[in-house]
Amino acid sequence: MSHPRFDRDRMLLYVVLLSALVGIVLYAIVYMTVAVYGPLNEQGQIVARAALFVTLGTLVVALSLALTAHSPALSTQLSGAGWFLVFGGAALLFPAWGLSPANVPGLSSFGGYAGALFLLLSGALLLQAERGAREREQT
Repeated sequence: MSHPRFDRDRMLLYVVLLSALVGIVLYAIVYMTVAVYGPLNEQGQIVARAALFVTLGTLVVALSLALTAHSPALSTQLSGAGWFLVFGGAALLFPAWGLSPANVPGLSSFGGYAGALFLLLSGALLLQAERGAREREQT
């Protein structure tokens, strides 16, 4: 009876993708709230900080995946998934640029920029992990 081997790298890939999706959705909620209702109240500020911490967690997990990836499954399944994070980070930059001169109370301009940069770096690290797995597979 064969048991499937636990693939840590694949699990970390899914964690990175899911946490990035959650971070993008949280930032979309924050930016839509600011666009419709104006300044954020305390609950809105909590959601904005949660989005920042989720994207920071995405960066940390992507960094650990890029440094320790050994699984050949990274190069076959969801190849190029790092581009999702790069484009998600780029999409978050535009509302942050738009809100920075507006000086909206309750939303620091640093939060949007930091979240976007965290996602851009996470995408680059994920692409590097895929590339490293592909190179190990070829040799």
